[in-house]
Amino acid sequence: MSLLEVRGLTVRFGKVAAVTDVDLDLAAGTVTGLIGPNGAGKTTVIDALTGFAPVASGRIVLDGRAVERLPAHTRARLGLGRTFQSLELFEDLTVGENLLVAAEAAGGGAEWAADGGGLGGAAELLPAQLSNAQRRLVALTRAVAGRPTVLLLDEPAAGLDPAGRLALGGRLRRLADDGAAVLLVDHDLDLVLDVCDSVTVLDRGKVIAAGPPATLRADPAVRAAYFGAGSEATAPSVPRPTGTPALEVHGLTAGYGGTEVVHDVAFTVGRGEMVALLGLNGAGKTTTVLATAGALPRAAASQVRIAGTPVPRGRADLAAQRGLACVPQERSLFTQLSVAENLRLAVAGGRQAVTAETARAVERFPALADLLGRRAGLLSGGEQRMVAVARALARHPRVLLVDEMSLGLGPQVVDDLGRALRAVVADEGTGVLLVEQHLNVALGLASWAYVMDRGRIVEEGPSADIAADPRRQSL
Repeated sequence: MSLLEVRGLTVRFGKVAAVTDVDLDLAAGTVTGLIGPNGAGKTTVIDALTGFAPVASGRIVLDGRAVERLPAHTRARLGLGRTFQSLELFEDLTVGENLLVAAEAAGGGAEWAADGGGLGGAAELLPAQLSNAQRRLVALTRAVAGRPTVLLLDEPAAGLDPAGRLALGGRLRRLADDGAAVLLVDHDLDLVLDVCDSVTVLDRGKVIAAGPPATLRADPAVRAAYFGAGSEATAPSVPRPTGTPALEVHGLTAGYGGTEVVHDVAFTVGRGEMVALLGLNGAGKTTTVLATAGALPRAAASQVRIAGTPVPRGRADLAAQRGLACVPQERSLFTQLSVAENLRLAVAGGRQAVTAETARAVERFPALADLLGRRAGLLSGGEQRMVAVARALARHPRVLLVDEMSLGLGPQVVDDLGRALRAVVADEGTGVLLVEQHLNVALGLASWAYVMDRGRIVEEGPSADIAADPRRQSL
């Protein structure tokens, strides 16, 4: 019996169709996987099902009742629960209080939440005092405390170690065995294919495959969605630049809340070189970027050098002064300022310099010409990404770190961003570290690549060699 039936789900943001004609059936007692590369529309599906994104067309039927026009809180009270990629914990409440909010809303007792819902001594701690794994467990436990009949999980395994992933898989199966219908969105394919009864694969907002996990491992469409199978568009093999690198990182160890996420990571980015940092979600790519940029504390033995000059620990300001710019996943724009004002903040100099850099940004990204006066917070995801990259390039950095460039973007925007990065590498000698989940994008731009797995660099080499590795062509 399907507790949640979805037919023809379509979501549009402006003229862009983020999700098109998606069908899903979530049955009681089952775990269903929803997978796909970054930007495929997975989170948008969860947002639409739970009332956080508008439904352009389609039907969402929860336990026999159409809910696509109901507000989010009503859907939650009818039994539709979820977690968020960003966790969305109440940071000023203790763990027990976070759980009590959900338990009381569902008619549960305070006693259940008081012990942390099985989190032991963490009940009296604030979320900021927990490790990433503990925070994710709190988010999942809070969702379960609402007693949903249908539970939608968005990247619950991100950043978990092998033991955490194993424990999560067991808990999901127990939830299903207790009669819930579970939808699992995660980039840990081993977890999804091991735990789920069936899997639906999205690419660019559309379903490209669905069925039992065993039949999807060798599906050419699935391989193409993840790894660009069949694509020959890899950057040409060229010798790595000699001389002092634009960026040197040695022995990088960093994490969150006292828990190490990356261990003894070392890599270099040459001047006038684009390097890719690859790996599935949870491998440690973003942690590496943030620690390199100085936004996360790193272990004492870690060394970061920009153009040969060391950057002290915890000094993001010095890293920026010495020529490092970073475009994080969340874009970090000033949403209340216009596009032009966001660009202006990055420019050193007077009005003439601002005018010149604004013109250069429009030359790189012609779509920005009509957006300069608009508030950044009102732009689409692709438009915000263009502004974030344009703002970073306006600083003329020696080193540019770009985290998940293609995240949530359409092909044309990805192409525009790629051309802009190639230009600054070739024309200005900028060293670019490109963090990417989508291999065919990364390997088409970068000439050298590092591969991360669970916090460590496990492979490196020319992009053409990485692309030809049989392990990249299978799930």
